[in-house]
Amino acid sequence: MKLDTLIFTVGNTEWIDLIEALGIAGIGILVILAFRKIVFPIMMRLARISQFDLNGRIIGSIKLPITLGMIIFGGYLALTIPFALSSDQLESVNHIIGVLGVALGVITVALITSTAFSWYIEVIAPRTQSTLDEQLMPLLRRMFVGTIYALGGLIILDQMNISISPLIAGLGLGGLAVALAIQPTLANVFAGTYVLAEGVIKPGDYIELEGGETGGSVIDVGWRSTRIRTWTNNLVVIPNSRFAETIITNYAEPH
Repeated sequence: MKLDTLIFTVGNTEWIDLIEALGIAGIGILVILAFRKIVFPIMMRLARISQFDLNGRIIGSIKLPITLGMIIFGGYLALTIPFALSSDQLESVNHIIGVLGVALGVITVALITSTAFSWYIEVIAPRTQSTLDEQLMPLLRRMFVGTIYALGGLIILDQMNISISPLIAGLGLGGLAVALAIQPTLANVFAGTYVLAEGVIKPGDYIELEGGETGGSVIDVGWRSTRIRTWTNNLVVIPNSRFAETIITNYAEPH
């Protein structure tokens, strides 16, 4: 009789722990729904008071990370509160939650950075006289977001007790090899930055290169090359590295 009572009590304890964990998970789901349906719309309504709606865009970009953070936190509480975990188990759970937290932080920073660049490209860049920012900002956005994810990946690997020193050394050698391989392309890109920053030519200008060998209307000034439509309706593509070192006559300037 005493043995049956003991088994029944142990079974009840397990069921109570499971029900308590499910209750915590249910409360977490209700909190998430309240945040997404009530709190978040209020935050967006208040943020739209700001000029150019930048705050609203940033808040909108972190909606998903906040939701994922609530899910992770709710899962952590559902595991640690009802169940009597051993010290090793609790350490493992904390380690996993820490890694997930770092990954979530990286995603949040990347989303905010991308949103800020997108806001500038859509709102500010069209109002400036120069086209440099319209050409430069998309490239900078990709570079910054890629750098954030790369650094975040290294931090996550370090949190997982994976040595990143050989990886960093390999990336350094690989980056040097890639830089040497694409040196002509990089030269054109930097020259394109110079041409765009100078602003001496723009689409629609009629120009002539040194010696009169090429002349026509500028169609587009890109990162790698500049395209010109000649008077014979031929398309001439000039690498920016050569374009930046050539004497140019712009017949459209001054007005």
